[in-house]
Amino acid sequence: MDRFASDLRLEIKKGLPGTEVQWALASSDRFVRDFPGTPRADSFEAAVLILLYSHNNKINTVFIQRPDYDGVHGGQISFPGGKSEKSDADLISTALREAEEETGIISKNVEIVGTLTPLFIPVSNIVVTPVVGWTKERPDFKPDFGEVLFIIEADLRSFLHHSIIKTRPMEIRGENIDVRYFDYEGHVIWGATAMILNEMLTIIKKADLSLMV
Repeated sequence: MDRFASDLRLEIKKGLPGTEVQWALASSDRFVRDFPGTPRADSFEAAVLILLYSHNNKINTVFIQRPDYDGVHGGQISFPGGKSEKSDADLISTALREAEEETGIISKNVEIVGTLTPLFIPVSNIVVTPVVGWTKERPDFKPDFGEVLFIIEADLRSFLHHSIIKTRPMEIRGENIDVRYFDYEGHVIWGATAMILNEMLTIIKKADLSLMV
């Protein structure tokens, strides 16, 4: 495993920033006040893959643009991932399986760096575990266009600048709220994905790994 990934693994093992850092990028103050922070008895489990890889002397990650559909997450940008299935050995297996199905990566080539703080998403009643993975080379992405409109390969360094975090009004389920989001080259990354990403970036900054990105 390359030095960036190995140092990141060590930092994750020291302890995670947790939900407070995640909720700093929540959609609005109202959501923080009114939404429950703990799962329900009938909540589903899911996992996403934060895939990191070196390409053109940069550390990159990948997002997917989901197609519009009749659901709370339709049309959003997210990390590859989805709900756990009975055939999955664990949530790491869930993240790898879903990422392979959606983006065409070869899951056996992914080295697991660690997992971040599980995030409860009340609107979909799902607890999402972020799994951090590393590949030594850029994967040969082959998206499943039934689930993915397109793939966004993002330079991780861009997210370390505070100016990338912006606020804009959005209508969500009939209510106008101010949404905090990452503006990556015009792509609006918000909601649970932004919250998970914010914890990841906090770990990188805390360990001074930003110098290696």
